[in-house]
This record gives sequence, C-alpha cells and structure tokens, in this order.
Amino acid sequence: MANNKPNRTGRCSGKWTSKEQKTWGAPKDDPWCWLTSALICSPAWRAMGINTRRLIDFLLVEHINHARRENGKLMATYDQLQEFGLTRSEASKAVSEAEHLGLIKASRGGRYHGSNQPSIYRLTFYADHDGNPPTNDWKGKTEEGIAKWKKSRSDEKARTKERRRKTKHTPNSRTTVVRLSELPDGKPATSQKRKPQKTAILVSSP
Repeated sequence: MANNKPNRTGRCSGKWTSKEQKTWGAPKDDPWCWLTSALICSPAWRAMGINTRRLIDFLLVEHINHARRENGKLMATYDQLQEFGLTRSEASKAVSEAEHLGLIKASRGGRYHGSNQPSIYRLTFYADHDGNPPTNDWKGKTEEGIAKWKKSRSDEKARTKERRRKTKHTPNSRTTVVRLSELPDGKPATSQKRKPQKTAILVSSP
C-alpha cells in the first residue's frame, strides 16, 4: 500500500500493487470505457438534455461493444434509440445538440437525408477507428455560448409553432351548390316532362 499512499492533497501517486489493481482497477471480466473529470465537469457535458444524454450513453455502449476500436463508425438507428429510452420525435434534435456541444461528429444518413446508408457517429473524446487522436471539440464550448445557442433554438421553435398555428386557422374558400329553383330570382320548371335539375355553383370568399 505504500506505493499508493495519499499525499497531503488527498491524491494518490505511484503504481498500484496487484491487490490494489484488483480492488480499484478496471474490471477484467466486464467491458468498460473511461471518462475524464475534465469532460464530466465541462459546460458541454453538464448542458446536455435528457435525450442527448441517452444518445451519448447509447454510443458509449456501442463503443464498448466494439472493443473501443470502431469510433467513427458507430451506428444508432431511431428504433434502437427509442428502445434505449430516447423519445423518437426528439432523436434528430438530440443529435444536433450533441454536435453543437462538441461531443460527437455525425455523418447523417437515412431516407430523410437522401441516403440508403445509416447515420454513423464519432465520439470526439476518444481516438477514432484509424487511430487518430480525439479532437475534444467540447473543450471550446462555454456556458455563455451554449445558452445563446439554446435560446436561438427555442426562439426558432416558437416561430415555427406560430407559423403552423396561423396556417391551421386560415379559413379556406367555401363552395355551395344550390338548385336554380332555390335562387331568389329562379323560376320552378313548368313543363310536364321531368327534366334534369340544373344547378348553380356559388363560391364565397372569406
């Protein structure tokens, strides 16, 4: 235990013994991944919404399941994300938020983006599948910048909602079909033979 004795700051230094590694080290029989304290305490990480956090958690699981060697080729379909607990209608917004926060890079695919290939993702705080170092885009994000972006997105959402409301309540022109005999100056047919009734179409505008 002497090699890992806490110093005056409460931090430990030195190499672990085999007993210490077994007690406090990473589990040998269970896949895992690491997250730095700088990342967890960053404005970008703390600003995540619930759906964005679920997206990141899913990608972390995918990263682990591929032995941490396929970052940049990670896939997450809407069905998978929904099963994982992410609201389906909010999936695209979660991806956009994670990208803006600098936590992921996404190559969009799927029918909504004119492709028959699925979207693929890279977690910016890990090296990619080619061995390139992490880009850590999240480090450049500030609380002020994130708040400004969120307000801009909220304002755009409100404007979109208002446009839809106005379009929904805009009255359309109505068409009314009446018989000629029902018009104020119309005359009923006097012939003994029954003739097909003629109709007139009146269009009233709002």
